Amino acid sequence: MLRKFLGSVLTTLLTGLFFNFYFAIMDNYDKFFAALGILLLGAAPFIFFIGLPVSILSDYLTKNLYGKQRYKKALLIHLIFGLIVGLVLSFFFEHLFIVVITLIASFLFWLVDEILRKTIKENK
Repeated sequence: MLRKFLGSVLTTLLTGLFFNFYFAIMDNYDKFFAALGILLLGAAPFIFFIGLPVSILSDYLTKNLYGKQRYKKALLIHLIFGLIVGLVLSFFFEHLFIVVITLIASFLFWLVDEILRKTIKENK
């Protein structure tokens, strides 16, 4: 469970940084740290209240799988839920770019979790 919480924190930071750099490059936005704070505050609740339970569900559903098969199914679970959340949010905010944001965040969550899984397992 500690790994999942750490993964949520790291995913929130990486998602905020990724999109902050994206907006800085694409829109020439020069208020880097102000935008980072806003992105982190906006992303954190979704990552903790949706991403964390999805990641726990993914672990539960793939607990009997190993290797590439587990990686692929875990990634698919993360991306499907990211797509669903993105589509639902896009109806409220009327912008399809939200789907891209949620898909990237769900991919980052999966990637961070897999790296932490391997790192923590190797250290034991």
